Amino acid sequence: MKNAAEFLEDYEVLIVETPENIELRLPLAGFGPRFLAQLIDGLIQGAIAFVLVLIAIIFSSFSMVTDPTSGAMIMMILVILAVILTTLGYFVIFETIWNGQTPGKRVTGIRVVKRGGLPLTFTDALLRNLLRIVDNLPSYGLVGLISFFSTRNQQRLGDLVADTVVVREFTRGVPFSWQGRDIAISEGGSTIPPALSYVMSSYLFRANSFPIEERLRLTARIIRQLGYDPVAMSLNERDDYLASLLNWQAAGGR
Repeated sequence: MKNAAEFLEDYEVLIVETPENIELRLPLAGFGPRFLAQLIDGLIQGAIAFVLVLIAIIFSSFSMVTDPTSGAMIMMILVILAVILTTLGYFVIFETIWNGQTPGKRVTGIRVVKRGGLPLTFTDALLRNLLRIVDNLPSYGLVGLISFFSTRNQQRLGDLVADTVVVREFTRGVPFSWQGRDIAISEGGSTIPPALSYVMSSYLFRANSFPIEERLRLTARIIRQLGYDPVAMSLNERDDYLASLLNWQAAGGR
C-alpha cells in the first residue's frame, strides 16, 4: 500500500493552509471514481425505487376496489414520495449517517468532507443534494459536469453551496494527510461541538505531559468522535490533525 506522500503525488490535491503554517492536504477524488460511485448509487436507487413503487401499487390497489378515484390518487402520491425518497433522501441519509459516504462512494473509496477537512453534517448533506436538481439540468448532469471541470477543486454547484469537496481515502476512514510545523493551539469556534473543541485543545495543551500510550488512547477517542478511523495514523499525525482542525475553526474556516 502506498504511503501518504506517494499517494498524494498521483492526484490533484487541495491544500488548506492555516494561519499557524499548518497544511491540511485533501486528495481530490477526480472524475472517474465519482462517476463510478454515481453509477453504483444509481443502480441501488433504481432497485429501491422499484420496490417502493411496487409496494405503492399493491397498497393503492386495495383502495381502487372500493373507490377507483381515491385509489389512483393514493398511488400517485405514494409514487411521488418514492421518487423523492430515492433521489434526494438516498444521498442525504447515507452521507449523514456514513460521514460523507454512500454505498457507491464507499465502494470506490471516496468521501465528501467540508473544504476545511471537517466531517459532513446533515445540513451540508441536505444543501449539496438539493442542488442535484440544478446540477442535472438540462439532462445527464450537464450543469454539474461543467461546474466540476471549470472549478479549481472539482466542485459541482451543490459542493460550492455547501462548501464541500469529494476526496479520496488512502487508508480506511482517513481522507487526508497532515503536515504540521510550529503548531499553535487555538480554542473556540462553532464548527466543532464546544465540548469536543475543549477536549481537543485541552489535550493538545497537555499532550507532552501524558505517556505515549495515554496519548494514543485519547487521540483515538477524539478522532473517532470526528467520524474517522485513526488506526493508520501515527501519534504525530493525530496531533497535527487535531491542531489543524482547531486552527481552521479559529480562523473562521478560511
